[in-house]
Amino acid sequence: MSASAKTKPTLPRPREADIQLAVMDYLAARGFRIFRRNTGAVRSTYKGKSRFIRFSQPGQADLYGWQIGTGRHIEVECKRPGGLLTHNQELWLLASRRDGVVAFVTDSVETCRQQLKAEGF
Repeated sequence: MSASAKTKPTLPRPREADIQLAVMDYLAARGFRIFRRNTGAVRSTYKGKSRFIRFSQPGQADLYGWQIGTGRHIEVECKRPGGLLTHNQELWLLASRRDGVVAFVTDSVETCRQQLKAEGF
Protein backbone atom coordinates (compact mmCIF):
# COMPACT_ATOMS: atom_id res chain seq x y z
CA MET A 1 0.00 0.00 0.00
CA SER A 2 1.43 3.39 -0.91
CA ALA A 3 2.01 6.15 1.66
CA SER A 4 -0.70 8.30 0.07
CA ALA A 5 -3.27 5.50 0.44
CA LYS A 6 -2.65 5.42 4.20
CA THR A 7 -3.49 9.08 4.83
CA LYS A 8 -6.98 9.96 5.88
CA PRO A 9 -8.85 12.45 3.73
CA THR A 10 -9.30 15.74 5.52
CA LEU A 11 -12.02 18.31 5.18
CA PRO A 12 -10.91 21.76 4.08
CA ARG A 13 -10.67 24.30 6.87
CA PRO A 14 -13.71 26.57 6.86
CA ARG A 15 -13.21 30.12 5.68
CA GLU A 16 -13.51 32.82 8.33
CA ALA A 17 -16.32 34.42 6.31
CA ASP A 18 -18.28 31.14 6.45
CA ILE A 19 -17.79 30.94 10.22
CA GLN A 20 -18.98 34.55 10.58
CA LEU A 21 -22.16 33.85 8.60
CA ALA A 22 -22.93 30.68 10.56
CA VAL A 23 -22.36 32.47 13.90
CA MET A 24 -24.50 35.43 12.78
CA ASP A 25 -27.34 33.05 11.85
CA TYR A 26 -26.99 31.22 15.17
CA LEU A 27 -27.00 34.42 17.23
CA ALA A 28 -30.00 35.79 15.32
CA ALA A 29 -31.87 32.54 16.03
CA ARG A 30 -30.95 32.98 19.72
CA GLY A 31 -32.55 36.45 19.87
CA PHE A 32 -29.65 38.76 19.07
CA ARG A 33 -29.57 41.59 16.52
CA ILE A 34 -26.13 41.08 14.94
CA PHE A 35 -24.08 43.16 12.50
CA ARG A 36 -20.84 42.58 10.60
CA ARG A 37 -18.16 45.20 11.18
CA ASN A 38 -15.45 45.95 8.63
CA THR A 39 -12.21 47.41 9.90
CA GLY A 40 -9.08 48.41 8.07
CA ALA A 41 -7.40 51.30 6.33
CA VAL A 42 -6.49 52.54 2.88
CA ARG A 43 -4.26 55.20 1.41
CA SER A 44 -6.15 57.32 -1.10
CA THR A 45 -4.99 60.00 -3.49
CA TYR A 46 -7.41 62.66 -4.66
CA LYS A 47 -6.44 65.74 -6.63
CA GLY A 48 -2.79 65.07 -5.91
CA LYS A 49 -3.26 64.85 -2.13
CA SER A 50 -2.59 61.55 -0.38
CA ARG A 51 -4.71 60.64 2.63
CA PHE A 52 -4.75 57.73 5.05
CA ILE A 53 -8.31 56.69 5.83
CA ARG A 54 -9.06 54.28 8.69
CA PHE A 55 -12.32 52.33 8.91
CA SER A 56 -13.20 51.77 12.57
CA GLN A 57 -10.89 51.29 15.54
CA PRO A 58 -8.09 48.72 15.09
CA GLY A 59 -8.95 45.46 16.82
CA GLN A 60 -12.72 45.84 16.88
CA ALA A 61 -14.54 42.51 16.79
CA ASP A 62 -15.96 41.12 13.54
CA LEU A 63 -19.52 40.96 14.88
CA TYR A 64 -21.44 43.19 17.26
CA GLY A 65 -25.00 43.65 18.37
CA TRP A 66 -27.39 43.26 21.26
CA GLN A 67 -29.84 40.84 22.76
CA ILE A 68 -33.35 41.76 21.70
CA GLY A 69 -35.44 42.64 24.74
CA THR A 70 -32.58 43.29 27.17
CA GLY A 71 -30.24 45.39 25.03
CA ARG A 72 -27.26 43.45 26.39
CA HIS A 73 -24.35 44.23 24.06
CA ILE A 74 -22.25 41.50 22.42
CA GLU A 75 -18.89 41.56 20.59
CA VAL A 76 -17.71 38.41 18.79
CA GLU A 77 -14.36 37.89 17.05
CA CYS A 78 -14.48 35.01 14.57
CA LYS A 79 -11.37 33.02 13.69
CA ARG A 80 -10.64 29.94 11.65
CA PRO A 81 -9.81 26.91 13.84
CA GLY A 82 -6.34 27.50 15.22
CA GLY A 83 -6.44 31.20 14.32
CA LEU A 84 -4.85 33.67 16.73
CA LEU A 85 -6.02 37.07 17.90
CA THR A 86 -3.96 40.13 17.10
CA HIS A 87 -2.77 42.24 20.01
CA ASN A 88 -5.38 44.91 19.18
CA GLN A 89 -8.15 42.29 19.05
CA GLU A 90 -7.12 40.98 22.48
CA LEU A 91 -7.21 44.53 23.85
CA TRP A 92 -10.63 45.20 22.31
CA LEU A 93 -12.20 42.08 23.82
CA LEU A 94 -10.56 42.74 27.19
CA ALA A 95 -11.79 46.35 27.32
CA SER A 96 -15.26 45.24 26.21
CA ARG A 97 -15.49 42.62 28.96
CA ARG A 98 -14.17 45.10 31.51
CA ASP A 99 -17.03 47.43 30.54
CA GLY A 100 -19.66 44.72 31.03
CA VAL A 101 -20.04 43.63 27.41
CA VAL A 102 -20.38 39.97 26.48
CA ALA A 103 -17.23 39.61 24.36
CA PHE A 104 -15.46 36.50 23.14
CA VAL A 105 -13.63 34.80 20.30
CA THR A 106 -15.14 31.82 18.48
CA ASP A 107 -14.11 29.43 15.74
CA SER A 108 -17.47 27.68 15.32
CA VAL A 109 -21.15 27.79 16.18
CA GLU A 110 -20.49 25.18 18.90
CA THR A 111 -17.82 27.34 20.55
CA CYS A 112 -20.19 30.31 20.32
CA ARG A 113 -22.92 28.24 22.01
CA GLN A 114 -20.51 27.31 24.81
CA GLN A 115 -19.44 30.94 25.30
CA LEU A 116 -23.05 32.11 25.51
CA LYS A 117 -23.83 29.37 28.02
CA ALA A 118 -20.86 30.46 30.14
CA GLU A 119 -22.29 34.00 30.08
CA GLY A 120 -25.67 32.79 31.34
CA PHE A 121 -27.64 32.79 28.10
